[in-house]
Amino acid sequence: MAAGMLLLSGCAPRPPDRVLWPAERTPSYTAKADILVATTRERGRPEDPTAMTAGRADALNFEALEISIPREHQVGSVEWPDTGPADPALNFMTTARDPLDEEQFIAQIRRRARSGERDAGAVLVFVHGYNNLYQESVYRFAQILHDGGVQETGVLFAWPSRGKAQLYLADRESSTFSRDHLEHTLQKIAAIPEVHEINILAHSMGNWLAVETLRQAAMKGHGHFNGKLNHVVLASPDIDINVFRTQLDVIGPLRQPITVMVSGDDKALNLSSFLAGNVTRVGNVSATDPRVIAGALRYNVRVIDLSNIQAGGSLNHDKFAESGPVIAAIGRGLRSEEVSKAGVIDAANALGKSILSIPAGVVGEPVE
Repeated sequence: MAAGMLLLSGCAPRPPDRVLWPAERTPSYTAKADILVATTRERGRPEDPTAMTAGRADALNFEALEISIPREHQVGSVEWPDTGPADPALNFMTTARDPLDEEQFIAQIRRRARSGERDAGAVLVFVHGYNNLYQESVYRFAQILHDGGVQETGVLFAWPSRGKAQLYLADRESSTFSRDHLEHTLQKIAAIPEVHEINILAHSMGNWLAVETLRQAAMKGHGHFNGKLNHVVLASPDIDINVFRTQLDVIGPLRQPITVMVSGDDKALNLSSFLAGNVTRVGNVSATDPRVIAGALRYNVRVIDLSNIQAGGSLNHDKFAESGPVIAAIGRGLRSEEVSKAGVIDAANALGKSILSIPAGVVGEPVE
Protein backbone atom coordinates (compact mmCIF):
# COMPACT_ATOMS: atom_id res chain seq x y z
CA MET A 1 0.00 0.00 0.00
CA ALA A 2 2.81 2.40 0.88
CA ALA A 3 4.41 1.80 -2.51
CA GLY A 4 1.11 2.55 -4.21
CA MET A 5 0.69 5.78 -2.30
CA LEU A 6 4.22 6.78 -3.29
CA LEU A 7 3.35 6.07 -6.90
CA LEU A 8 0.28 8.29 -6.69
CA SER A 9 2.15 11.12 -5.05
CA GLY A 10 4.69 11.23 -7.85
CA CYS A 11 8.05 12.97 -7.92
CA ALA A 12 7.21 16.17 -9.79
CA PRO A 13 6.94 19.33 -7.66
CA ARG A 14 3.41 20.63 -7.12
CA PRO A 15 2.57 24.16 -8.29
CA PRO A 16 2.40 26.78 -5.52
CA ASP A 17 -0.78 28.80 -5.01
CA ARG A 18 1.02 31.94 -6.16
CA VAL A 19 0.40 30.85 -9.76
CA LEU A 20 -3.12 32.20 -9.18
CA TRP A 21 -1.83 35.69 -8.39
CA PRO A 22 -2.81 37.81 -11.43
CA ALA A 23 0.02 38.89 -13.70
CA GLU A 24 0.78 42.60 -13.86
CA ARG A 25 0.36 42.62 -17.63
CA THR A 26 -2.14 40.64 -19.66
CA PRO A 27 -0.77 39.34 -22.98
CA SER A 28 -2.99 40.36 -25.88
CA TYR A 29 -1.91 37.56 -28.20
CA THR A 30 -2.95 34.51 -26.14
CA ALA A 31 -6.27 32.71 -25.84
CA LYS A 32 -8.11 33.15 -22.54
CA ALA A 33 -10.33 30.82 -20.53
CA ASP A 34 -12.91 32.43 -18.24
CA ILE A 35 -13.83 30.40 -15.17
CA LEU A 36 -16.37 30.95 -12.42
CA VAL A 37 -15.80 29.06 -9.19
CA ALA A 38 -18.14 27.84 -6.49
CA THR A 39 -16.18 26.17 -3.72
CA THR A 40 -16.48 24.60 -0.30
CA ARG A 41 -12.85 25.50 0.35
CA GLU A 42 -12.26 27.96 3.15
CA ARG A 43 -10.91 31.28 1.98
CA GLY A 44 -7.70 32.97 3.08
CA ARG A 45 -4.54 32.58 5.07
CA PRO A 46 -2.48 35.34 6.68
CA GLU A 47 0.09 35.58 3.89
CA ASP A 48 -2.53 35.38 1.13
CA PRO A 49 -6.11 36.40 2.01
CA THR A 50 -7.28 35.44 -1.49
CA ALA A 51 -6.10 31.82 -1.19
CA MET A 52 -8.54 28.92 -1.21
CA THR A 53 -7.32 26.57 1.50
CA ALA A 54 -7.99 22.89 2.20
CA GLY A 55 -10.27 23.84 5.09
CA ARG A 56 -13.99 23.08 4.86
CA ALA A 57 -16.07 26.25 4.60
CA ASP A 58 -19.44 26.57 6.32
CA ALA A 59 -20.80 28.41 3.29
CA LEU A 60 -19.88 28.51 -0.37
CA ASN A 61 -17.17 30.86 -1.60
CA PHE A 62 -17.12 32.24 -5.13
CA GLU A 63 -14.68 33.88 -7.51
CA ALA A 64 -14.00 34.58 -11.18
CA LEU A 65 -10.69 33.92 -12.93
CA GLU A 66 -9.24 34.51 -16.38
CA ILE A 67 -6.48 32.10 -17.38
CA SER A 68 -4.14 32.76 -20.30
CA ILE A 69 -3.33 29.75 -22.48
CA PRO A 70 0.29 29.78 -23.77
CA ARG A 71 0.87 30.48 -27.41
CA GLU A 72 2.88 27.27 -27.72
CA HIS A 73 0.36 25.16 -25.80
CA GLN A 74 0.28 21.42 -26.49
CA VAL A 75 -3.22 19.95 -26.45
CA GLY A 76 -3.78 17.79 -23.36
CA SER A 77 -1.07 19.50 -21.30
CA VAL A 78 -0.99 22.12 -18.57
CA GLU A 79 2.26 24.02 -19.03
CA TRP A 80 3.17 25.12 -15.51
CA PRO A 81 5.73 27.88 -14.97
CA ASP A 82 9.00 26.95 -13.31
CA THR A 83 10.15 28.78 -10.20
CA GLY A 84 10.20 32.15 -11.95
CA PRO A 85 7.40 34.28 -13.45
CA ALA A 86 5.20 32.69 -16.09
CA ASP A 87 6.11 33.25 -19.73
CA PRO A 88 2.84 33.80 -21.67
CA ALA A 89 4.35 32.14 -24.72
CA LEU A 90 5.18 28.97 -22.78
CA ASN A 91 3.07 28.81 -19.62
CA PHE A 92 -0.45 29.02 -18.33
CA MET A 93 -0.86 32.20 -16.28
CA THR A 94 -3.58 33.92 -14.31
CA THR A 95 -4.50 37.28 -15.79
CA ALA A 96 -7.51 38.19 -13.63
CA ARG A 97 -8.97 37.03 -10.35
CA ASP A 98 -11.92 38.60 -8.54
CA PRO A 99 -13.76 37.47 -5.40
CA LEU A 100 -17.53 37.23 -5.78
CA ASP A 101 -20.51 36.73 -3.55
CA GLU A 102 -23.34 34.43 -4.60
CA GLU A 103 -25.39 37.24 -6.13
CA GLN A 104 -22.44 38.36 -8.25
CA PHE A 105 -21.73 34.75 -9.25
CA ILE A 106 -25.30 34.35 -10.54
CA ALA A 107 -25.17 37.76 -12.22
CA GLN A 108 -22.08 36.75 -14.19
CA ILE A 109 -23.76 33.59 -15.46
CA ARG A 110 -26.84 35.60 -16.39
CA ARG A 111 -24.80 38.25 -18.19
CA ARG A 112 -23.06 35.59 -20.24
CA ALA A 113 -26.38 33.88 -21.03
CA ARG A 114 -27.75 37.18 -22.32
CA SER A 115 -24.73 37.87 -24.53
CA GLY A 116 -26.06 36.08 -27.60
CA GLU A 117 -22.75 34.29 -28.11
CA ARG A 118 -22.55 30.63 -29.12
CA ASP A 119 -23.74 28.30 -26.33
CA ALA A 120 -24.41 31.36 -24.18
CA GLY A 121 -27.35 29.74 -22.41
CA ALA A 122 -25.43 26.59 -21.46
CA VAL A 123 -23.31 25.99 -18.36
CA LEU A 124 -20.64 23.31 -17.91
CA VAL A 125 -19.96 22.38 -14.27
CA PHE A 126 -16.65 20.60 -13.67
CA VAL A 127 -16.08 18.60 -10.46
CA HIS A 128 -12.41 17.73 -10.00
CA GLY A 129 -10.97 14.59 -8.45
CA TYR A 130 -8.89 13.40 -5.50
CA ASN A 131 -5.47 14.77 -4.55
CA ASN A 132 -6.03 18.11 -6.26
CA LEU A 133 -4.63 21.43 -5.15
CA TYR A 134 -6.98 24.31 -5.89
CA GLN A 135 -4.66 25.81 -8.50
CA GLU A 136 -4.38 22.43 -10.21
CA SER A 137 -8.16 22.16 -10.58
CA VAL A 138 -8.39 25.74 -11.94
CA TYR A 139 -5.70 25.26 -14.57
CA ARG A 140 -6.94 21.80 -15.52
CA PHE A 141 -10.41 23.19 -16.15
CA ALA A 142 -8.94 26.05 -18.19
CA GLN A 143 -7.14 23.45 -20.31
CA ILE A 144 -10.35 21.42 -20.74
CA LEU A 145 -12.34 24.47 -21.84
CA HIS A 146 -9.67 25.53 -24.32
CA ASP A 147 -8.76 22.13 -25.76
CA GLY A 148 -12.39 21.03 -25.99
CA GLY A 149 -13.43 24.23 -27.73
CA VAL A 150 -16.08 24.65 -25.03
CA GLN A 151 -18.00 27.92 -25.37
CA GLU A 152 -20.40 27.28 -22.49
CA THR A 153 -20.05 29.21 -19.25
CA GLY A 154 -17.48 27.25 -17.28
CA VAL A 155 -18.17 26.71 -13.58
CA LEU A 156 -15.61 24.88 -11.46
CA PHE A 157 -17.05 23.27 -8.35
CA ALA A 158 -13.99 22.95 -6.13
CA TRP A 159 -14.23 20.83 -3.00
CA PRO A 160 -11.55 20.88 -0.28
CA SER A 161 -9.20 18.14 -1.40
CA ARG A 162 -6.14 18.06 0.84
CA GLY A 163 -3.88 17.60 -2.18
CA LYS A 164 -1.89 14.75 -0.66
CA ALA A 165 -1.90 11.20 -2.00
CA GLN A 166 -1.83 9.59 1.44
CA LEU A 167 -4.96 11.49 2.53
CA TYR A 168 -7.37 9.50 0.34
CA LEU A 169 -9.89 8.96 3.14
CA ALA A 170 -9.79 12.62 4.17
CA ASP A 171 -10.54 13.60 0.57
CA ARG A 172 -13.39 11.12 0.46
CA GLU A 173 -14.95 12.74 3.52
CA SER A 174 -14.44 16.23 2.10
CA SER A 175 -16.18 15.28 -1.14
CA THR A 176 -19.11 13.87 0.80
CA PHE A 177 -19.20 17.03 2.94
CA SER A 178 -19.74 19.05 -0.24
CA ARG A 179 -22.89 17.32 -1.54
CA ASP A 180 -25.44 19.82 -0.24
CA HIS A 181 -23.35 22.71 -1.55
CA LEU A 182 -23.10 21.25 -5.06
CA GLU A 183 -26.84 20.63 -5.06
CA HIS A 184 -27.41 24.24 -3.98
CA THR A 185 -25.12 25.51 -6.74
CA LEU A 186 -26.94 23.49 -9.41
CA GLN A 187 -30.31 24.68 -8.13
CA LYS A 188 -29.21 28.31 -8.25
CA ILE A 189 -27.94 27.92 -11.82
CA ALA A 190 -31.10 26.08 -12.87
CA ALA A 191 -33.21 28.94 -11.50
CA ILE A 192 -31.63 31.44 -13.92
CA PRO A 193 -34.27 31.95 -16.66
CA GLU A 194 -31.67 32.62 -19.35
CA VAL A 195 -29.87 29.31 -18.71
CA HIS A 196 -31.43 26.52 -20.77
CA GLU A 197 -28.92 23.74 -20.23
CA ILE A 198 -26.60 22.43 -17.51
CA ASN A 199 -23.92 19.85 -18.25
CA ILE A 200 -21.73 18.13 -15.66
CA LEU A 201 -18.21 16.77 -16.17
CA ALA A 202 -16.69 14.98 -13.17
CA HIS A 203 -13.39 13.18 -12.70
CA SER A 204 -12.21 10.44 -10.34
CA MET A 205 -13.46 11.00 -6.77
CA GLY A 206 -15.40 14.01 -8.03
CA ASN A 207 -17.80 11.49 -9.54
CA TRP A 208 -18.74 10.28 -6.07
CA LEU A 209 -19.68 13.85 -5.18
CA ALA A 210 -21.53 14.45 -8.45
CA VAL A 211 -23.51 11.21 -8.46
CA GLU A 212 -24.37 11.41 -4.76
CA THR A 213 -25.65 14.95 -5.39
CA LEU A 214 -27.83 13.79 -8.27
CA ARG A 215 -29.13 10.96 -6.10
CA GLN A 216 -30.15 13.19 -3.22
CA ALA A 217 -31.67 15.75 -5.59
CA ALA A 218 -33.77 12.97 -7.16
CA MET A 219 -34.91 11.88 -3.72
CA LYS A 220 -36.08 15.46 -3.08
CA GLY A 221 -37.97 15.58 -6.38
CA HIS A 222 -35.82 18.03 -8.32
CA GLY A 223 -33.21 15.76 -9.87
CA HIS A 224 -33.75 17.17 -13.36
CA PHE A 225 -33.03 20.72 -12.17
CA ASN A 226 -35.97 22.40 -13.87
CA GLY A 227 -35.53 20.16 -16.90
CA LYS A 228 -32.16 21.77 -17.65
CA LEU A 229 -29.79 18.93 -16.73
CA ASN A 230 -28.47 17.54 -20.01
CA HIS A 231 -25.13 15.69 -20.35
CA VAL A 232 -23.56 14.05 -17.31
CA VAL A 233 -20.05 12.82 -18.15
CA LEU A 234 -18.26 10.69 -15.55
CA ALA A 235 -14.55 10.29 -16.32
CA SER A 236 -12.71 7.51 -14.45
CA PRO A 237 -15.36 7.26 -11.72
CA ASP A 238 -13.97 6.28 -8.34
CA ILE A 239 -17.22 4.69 -7.22
CA ASP A 240 -17.91 1.18 -5.94
CA ILE A 241 -19.68 -0.62 -8.81
CA ASN A 242 -22.38 -2.00 -6.51
CA VAL A 243 -23.03 1.40 -4.92
CA PHE A 244 -23.27 2.93 -8.40
CA ARG A 245 -26.15 0.63 -9.29
CA THR A 246 -28.08 1.70 -6.19
CA GLN A 247 -27.41 5.36 -7.04
CA LEU A 248 -28.71 4.90 -10.58
CA ASP A 249 -31.83 3.16 -9.26
CA VAL A 250 -32.69 6.38 -7.43
CA ILE A 251 -31.57 8.86 -10.09
CA GLY A 252 -33.59 7.19 -12.83
CA PRO A 253 -33.45 8.14 -16.53
CA LEU A 254 -32.17 11.60 -17.36
CA ARG A 255 -32.61 13.79 -20.44
CA GLN A 256 -29.48 12.14 -21.89
CA PRO A 257 -27.92 8.82 -20.90
CA ILE A 258 -25.14 9.24 -18.36
CA THR A 259 -21.78 8.85 -20.10
CA VAL A 260 -19.14 6.83 -18.22
CA MET A 261 -15.52 6.81 -19.41
CA VAL A 262 -13.66 3.67 -18.32
CA SER A 263 -10.18 2.30 -18.82
CA GLY A 264 -9.01 -1.15 -17.80
CA ASP A 265 -5.42 0.05 -17.32
CA ASP A 266 -6.25 2.82 -14.80
CA LYS A 267 -3.66 2.22 -12.06
CA ALA A 268 -5.06 4.86 -9.71
CA LEU A 269 -8.41 3.08 -9.65
CA ASN A 270 -6.68 -0.26 -9.17
CA LEU A 271 -5.23 1.13 -5.94
CA SER A 272 -8.62 2.56 -4.94
CA SER A 273 -10.14 -0.86 -5.49
CA PHE A 274 -7.47 -2.41 -3.26
CA LEU A 275 -8.20 0.12 -0.50
CA ALA A 276 -11.90 -0.70 -0.79
CA GLY A 277 -11.46 -4.45 -0.28
CA ASN A 278 -10.90 -5.30 -3.96
CA VAL A 279 -14.36 -4.13 -5.01
CA THR A 280 -14.31 -2.97 -8.65
CA ARG A 281 -14.49 0.76 -9.27
CA VAL A 282 -16.81 1.96 -12.03
CA GLY A 283 -13.95 3.57 -13.92
CA ASN A 284 -12.03 0.34 -14.53
CA VAL A 285 -14.79 -2.11 -15.37
CA SER A 286 -14.30 -4.24 -18.43
CA ALA A 287 -16.43 -2.78 -21.20
CA THR A 288 -16.62 -6.21 -22.85
CA ASP A 289 -18.06 -7.87 -19.74
CA PRO A 290 -21.62 -9.01 -20.62
CA ARG A 291 -22.78 -7.80 -17.21
CA VAL A 292 -21.48 -4.32 -17.96
CA ILE A 293 -23.18 -4.34 -21.34
CA ALA A 294 -26.46 -5.43 -19.79
CA GLY A 295 -26.11 -2.84 -17.02
CA ALA A 296 -25.46 -0.05 -19.52
CA LEU A 297 -28.73 -0.83 -21.26
CA ARG A 298 -30.71 -1.34 -18.08
CA TYR A 299 -29.56 1.89 -16.41
CA ASN A 300 -29.47 4.08 -19.53
CA VAL A 301 -25.69 4.55 -19.40
CA ARG A 302 -23.19 5.03 -22.25
CA VAL A 303 -19.89 3.33 -21.50
CA ILE A 304 -16.93 4.77 -23.39
CA ASP A 305 -13.96 2.40 -23.35
CA LEU A 306 -10.69 4.36 -23.35
CA SER A 307 -8.48 1.33 -22.67
CA ASN A 308 -6.73 1.60 -26.03
CA ILE A 309 -6.18 5.35 -25.80
CA GLN A 310 -2.54 6.19 -25.06
CA ALA A 311 -2.67 9.12 -22.61
CA GLY A 312 -3.25 9.92 -18.96
CA GLY A 313 0.29 9.87 -17.62
CA SER A 314 1.94 6.94 -15.89
CA LEU A 315 -1.28 6.10 -14.05
CA ASN A 316 -3.57 6.24 -17.14
CA HIS A 317 -6.04 8.13 -14.96
CA ASP A 318 -6.44 11.44 -16.83
CA LYS A 319 -7.16 10.26 -20.35
CA PHE A 320 -10.34 12.33 -20.60
CA ALA A 321 -8.28 15.54 -20.44
CA GLU A 322 -4.83 14.54 -21.70
CA SER A 323 -5.89 12.83 -24.92
CA GLY A 324 -6.43 15.47 -27.57
CA PRO A 325 -8.98 13.44 -29.56
CA VAL A 326 -10.94 12.53 -26.43
CA ILE A 327 -11.21 16.07 -25.05
CA ALA A 328 -12.11 17.36 -28.51
CA ALA A 329 -14.83 14.71 -28.79
CA ILE A 330 -16.21 15.69 -25.39
CA GLY A 331 -16.41 19.30 -26.55
CA ARG A 332 -18.21 18.33 -29.75
CA GLY A 333 -20.58 16.11 -27.83
CA LEU A 334 -21.56 18.88 -25.43
CA ARG A 335 -22.51 21.03 -28.41
CA SER A 336 -24.52 18.26 -30.08
CA GLU A 337 -28.30 18.38 -30.08
CA GLU A 338 -28.60 14.72 -31.03
CA VAL A 339 -30.08 12.45 -28.38
CA SER A 340 -27.58 9.71 -27.65
CA LYS A 341 -28.26 6.08 -26.83
CA ALA A 342 -27.22 3.74 -24.06
CA GLY A 343 -24.66 1.05 -24.73
CA VAL A 344 -20.92 0.45 -25.06
CA ILE A 345 -18.48 2.27 -27.38
CA ASP A 346 -14.86 1.52 -28.12
CA ALA A 347 -13.48 5.07 -28.17
CA ALA A 348 -10.43 4.06 -30.20
CA ASN A 349 -12.75 3.28 -33.11
CA ALA A 350 -15.12 6.22 -32.59
CA LEU A 351 -12.99 9.33 -32.24
CA GLY A 352 -13.73 10.49 -35.77
CA LYS A 353 -17.15 11.49 -34.48
CA SER A 354 -18.43 12.79 -31.20
CA ILE A 355 -18.28 10.01 -28.63
CA LEU A 356 -21.23 11.62 -26.90
CA SER A 357 -23.56 11.89 -29.87
CA ILE A 358 -22.91 8.95 -32.20
CA PRO A 359 -25.30 6.00 -31.85
CA ALA A 360 -23.81 3.46 -29.49
CA GLY A 361 -22.45 0.25 -30.95
CA VAL A 362 -23.64 -2.28 -28.39
CA VAL A 363 -21.33 -5.26 -28.14
CA GLY A 364 -23.26 -8.47 -27.61
CA GLU A 365 -26.67 -8.98 -26.10
CA PRO A 366 -27.93 -8.22 -22.59
CA VAL A 367 -27.41 -11.00 -20.10
CA GLU A 368 -30.40 -11.88 -17.95
